[in-house]
Amino acid sequence: MYRISIIILFFASTFAYGQDSTKTDVNLVDDNNLKQGHWVYLNEVKKLPDYRPEQKVEEGDYVDNRKNGNWITYYNNDRVKHEITFQNNRPNGYATFYYKSGKKSEEGIWKNDRWVGEYKYYHENGNLAYEWNYNEQGKREGVQKYYHENGQLMIEGEWQDGKEAGKLVEYYANGDVKQEKYFDNGSIKPEQTQKYERVNPPYVEKKQEEQNIDVAENKPDQPAGVFDGNGYHTLKDKKGRPLRKGEFKDGFLINGEVYQYGADGKKIKTTVYKDQQVVEIIEHE
Repeated sequence: MYRISIIILFFASTFAYGQDSTKTDVNLVDDNNLKQGHWVYLNEVKKLPDYRPEQKVEEGDYVDNRKNGNWITYYNNDRVKHEITFQNNRPNGYATFYYKSGKKSEEGIWKNDRWVGEYKYYHENGNLAYEWNYNEQGKREGVQKYYHENGQLMIEGEWQDGKEAGKLVEYYANGDVKQEKYFDNGSIKPEQTQKYERVNPPYVEKKQEEQNIDVAENKPDQPAGVFDGNGYHTLKDKKGRPLRKGEFKDGFLINGEVYQYGADGKKIKTTVYKDQQVVEIIEHE
């Protein structure tokens, strides 16, 4: 489970922040000295590191001194850090967490101090990393999925009562099946495990004579304009546009980038490779 420590901090922080004295319709208490309505907490009292004193740290609604509804906490760059649904001063409902960049990191239902139902975790590039399901006891149940950074499925299998059950399939980043495993109540059956070699490489280089190659960044021992399939090269088309750039081995790009262009000549996509696998796909406007 994730973010449990962060959620617990909500309780400890309830009375630790300062008030937003610039507004008259927030941070109100009733005749019984109970907090009511919308409250905004600044850093002038909390004194969190790397926050400005007047910077907003947390906000949400109180009913009789208890948090209710959506509560928002902020990073020191003013972007939302997480949003938690509260009921009677306890996290109970939809919860969303964000990277400091502003992109979503995880989301799901938090109930009785555990995730229940559908839960999602994201890579920093925005693609799904995990897609899990929890039962009411907070244990993983049903089909569970993991994804590579490029969006391709990495693992898919069935869980029962928090343990692997039955067939689990692993995939290479290009979509080929890597191996199949079989489990019984969380224990693997090694005699039924099957491993597979990757069928399709990321791509196959064209023959040298089919390209107008300009090796722009050579090692000293590599003659300019010659692509020998190994080392660092920048391969360009007849218009001088880079097609592939990076470290090659036996004609395959191991670490580097592949570029695609539209009919107007503008770059439309960059595919990033690491260890001969796609790790990121960047779409250009």
